[in-house]
Amino acid sequence: MAFLHDYVKAPLPAPAYPVDVRAGIPDADWLMLGNGPDPACTVAPEGVGDCSFAGREHLRHAKAARYGETEKWETSDELVDEYLAYDGGQDNGVVLADVLLAWYHAGRILAFAPVDHTDPAAVDSAMEAFRGVYCGVDLTDDADELFRQGQPWTVADGEQPDTSDGHCIVKVYADVVPDPHAGDGYVTWGAFQKATAAWTQACLTEAWVIITSEDEAAQVDMTSLLADIEALGGT
Repeated sequence: MAFLHDYVKAPLPAPAYPVDVRAGIPDADWLMLGNGPDPACTVAPEGVGDCSFAGREHLRHAKAARYGETEKWETSDELVDEYLAYDGGQDNGVVLADVLLAWYHAGRILAFAPVDHTDPAAVDSAMEAFRGVYCGVDLTDDADELFRQGQPWTVADGEQPDTSDGHCIVKVYADVVPDPHAGDGYVTWGAFQKATAAWTQACLTEAWVIITSEDEAAQVDMTSLLADIEALGGT
């Protein structure tokens, strides 16, 4: 597949900072959705590694809020059941490209396309146009503790991404103010998490847009994009 910018009919506008696509959703109201200790989840109350499935729902929340839509959301139990069924009953996580293709074939999403994750402006333009970017990252070893403390993720103390600690998060905010509490913002573990631009540069490993019916105004050449997705077959 090509990058998103090869499928749009006209170049996406440059990001107008700050870019914020949370549409008024409070920072603590994104829901855990089974990806960690979740009292609402009876299937696995201690949590499972369904961050990719939780991320899909978080994107749906952002788009629905932006367009004033009322939707029936999947419960934590339904989402965890779906994840475990996809994973063959195991809790081994997923490969994002694989699960996106599976959702496409199942009709859960219209399409998907990769974004050049090494280009911050491209990621932020895609976030603004598609109401969020679906991201794969390698977390730093202190990410869990900083999250619990409500502190931004940073590499200022020499922390490096751990390639054995992959995670799926959704980018919903970006600014260019050189402030450790500004920079980038993601949804994960049921909350909004800030991160510095340096953390994103070090830890972001892939970025995708998930295209839904709300994205028709984004002017994607769906004929070309769908042809390339279909050419992937089941791989």
